[in-house]
Amino acid sequence: METYTLPREAFDVLVESMGGKQKAEILAKTLESAVNNIQQKAKEESLEQRQFLHIALKDELKQELVTREIFEERFKVIEEKFKVMEERFSSLHFKMNIFIAVALISLTFANPTFVEFIKAIF
Repeated sequence: METYTLPREAFDVLVESMGGKQKAEILAKTLESAVNNIQQKAKEESLEQRQFLHIALKDELKQELVTREIFEERFKVIEEKFKVMEERFSSLHFKMNIFIAVALISLTFANPTFVEFIKAIF
């Protein structure tokens, strides 16, 4: 920790105004001690404010941003929905294949030329 010392010019003024070096030294030490205490308290308060601000900022960010747990939880829900959609699409794909096969067979047997061809064979 950095300590405060009274500048030499200020000390000389104190010696002149106090009428002696010993009294001026006592007052100078008292002033230096007071300034050092003020600096220490300011540093401690600054540290406390910094910690408080850090906690407040962290809490605010938690409210604003998505945490990993929430993201993973929501991603699992989305993944499940995709699985359901994938199952629906594969079911729809199977139904479309059956529809196409039935349509082709129906169109083939509804064609008079094909019917005549089948009669000719059998």
